[in-house]
Amino acid sequence: MILRRKISFLLVALILIMTTSFAYADKGSFKQKLISVYGIHMNNGKLPDAPEIIYGEQRKVDGLDVTDITFSSFDGEKIPGEVIYPKGFKTSTKYPTILVFSGHGEMEELISKSESYQHAGAVGLAKNGYLVYAMENRGMGKLAKMGDHLVLDAVARLHGGSWYGDITTDALYLSAAVNEVPYVDKQRIGTAGVSTGGALSMLVAALDDRVSAAYVQGYLGTYAKTFSDGTHDICNNISGILNVGEMWDVGNLIAPRKALYVNGEMDHFLIADAQVSYAKIKEHYTQLGVEGNVSLLSPRGVTHEFSTQVAADFFTKSL
Repeated sequence: MILRRKISFLLVALILIMTTSFAYADKGSFKQKLISVYGIHMNNGKLPDAPEIIYGEQRKVDGLDVTDITFSSFDGEKIPGEVIYPKGFKTSTKYPTILVFSGHGEMEELISKSESYQHAGAVGLAKNGYLVYAMENRGMGKLAKMGDHLVLDAVARLHGGSWYGDITTDALYLSAAVNEVPYVDKQRIGTAGVSTGGALSMLVAALDDRVSAAYVQGYLGTYAKTFSDGTHDICNNISGILNVGEMWDVGNLIAPRKALYVNGEMDHFLIADAQVSYAKIKEHYTQLGVEGNVSLLSPRGVTHEFSTQVAADFFTKSL
């Protein structure tokens, strides 16, 4: 009986190895399967055309100008966002730009709520000289009127999609819009976020080659363990994801561009599980001869939170 169990385990392991090898031997095929299984709204894998950014009211946060924006997404929904300008901003200058995505909670946690687990990270990065854009996630903050995000997820699944597929699409629309802003340095665009924001940072960088560097915190792990043991909200249990690949396959789509993965020492997204995916990602970068372009950190004493200075240091080196 023990021998049979060992043989069965080895067969499963072999199947997983064969599946993931196929995924990154043919990135285009895996990318299409990823788009399909998440329900990301891209026609034949084509990135969306840039929507118009509508600018609204402006306010001051920690001495920086913060302006409300909205843009239309795939279904016509008006997605609220914010743009945070670095000190001394001039429209005649091109700025390295970071798209900072919100985790579970409201976008305002990235702007003015330094006591939140997102630590006003968007404003913090703007203080370091970056032009920063953020957006609200459906079902949260200014979009709470749409209903609970788990209900939105259930409805999306009726059409073969997911809440994550919808907000990833929103994020790609924002990326497209930002690429048309004249004072954005299109050669120096990064993505960042913690938790759901980390997922969006990773997915957008994987699907949009215009992203030069991705900062992913409090998210890296494996679909097979991290998202099957209740570590994350069930919205991240994407139907059929393990039939097409693992999380390291998503990370491999970012290669050879720069990426930093951060799982704090005290994060419930355990560093041990992150190391499983990271080993595969690092191997792929090494095969491409750019192993220096990817790293994994586990800062001491850090929980499930956004480490603004770690992110700023990464972008200083990468952008």
